[in-house]
Amino acid sequence: MTLEYTSGMLEMAHEILAAGAKPYTDEQLKEIPRIINTKSRYFLAVDLNDYEILRDVFTDAGENGFTATWNGRPGAQSIEAQIASSKATTDKSAMVPLHFAHNQIVRFIDDTHAQLLTRMHDYHTYKDNGDTYSGYGFYVDDMLKCEDGVWRISALRLDYGVLLGSLRR
Repeated sequence: MTLEYTSGMLEMAHEILAAGAKPYTDEQLKEIPRIINTKSRYFLAVDLNDYEILRDVFTDAGENGFTATWNGRPGAQSIEAQIASSKATTDKSAMVPLHFAHNQIVRFIDDTHAQLLTRMHDYHTYKDNGDTYSGYGFYVDDMLKCEDGVWRISALRLDYGVLLGSLRR
């Protein structure tokens, strides 16, 4: 099944793409791996069902607390609700969840706020019969550098363009 990307996500993606063409400062260049590391930790924590690490990649200290959006529709509106959603959809006792991130670009808003554009492919195989669920899309995440100096996700946004198979809940 193919889906249309939402206009808001496309606008944010184009803004990040345009900003990514401009030179980064030396300080920003030092922060980019830290920002991308947060997103990598997110994907691996989901795949490994490591909910303590997953909890640590999010923050509710952003302007609107923590929020998630899926193809333009509101998702979890708290860190605990996001973790519960992850538990319900990627339980490794029932499946082998795999998330892949590519082509990441960072747009800095200021010294403690950034947005991260990430192309994504997820591929999940169910253990009982080998059925697969797979999707392709992109994330635009609001990143906040917290008081401890660690970048965390304050807004998680995903738009799928292609979905193959069925996700069981």
